[in-house]
Amino acid sequence: MLFQKEIRKPILALMLISLGGWMLHFRIHSITANPSNFLPFLIGLVNIVITPILFNQRKTVIVAYLINGIGVIIGSVAMAVLSLYNLPEPLTFTSLIFKTTLGDILILLSKLFIGQMILSHYYPTGLGRFFNPGWWVRHFCYLSIVFAIGHFLW
Repeated sequence: MLFQKEIRKPILALMLISLGGWMLHFRIHSITANPSNFLPFLIGLVNIVITPILFNQRKTVIVAYLINGIGVIIGSVAMAVLSLYNLPEPLTFTSLIFKTTLGDILILLSKLFIGQMILSHYYPTGLGRFFNPGWWVRHFCYLSIVFAIGHFLW
């Protein structure tokens, strides 16, 4: 098999979540309808094919982990912004839960935990202050601030 036996299942889980998200995104945002959807289409292919191969080796696992995490953060912020622009009417708790991209964001966030599980296979004691949950939360906040400033200035 292509992947190491100890981490085969987490890598396959990551591939399946990426494939499912890519197919869902392609169904909703076709590149034939809008050429600007080509970049998310391409990034989805990278997450399905290249990132799992990078996760399989110790010398490239950090690169794969960063690609995975950055994709999750950008995807989550972009979907949240899309939901904020298109809030459901009437705005109720139920409509916020079921008629926004919250479910998609939660599925996407699971990729962070799977990536962390694969990284901890290679680095069981961690990497110090880098690549822990607080590190990702900080970068999520930074990117959210950049999106907000961009929205208000442009």
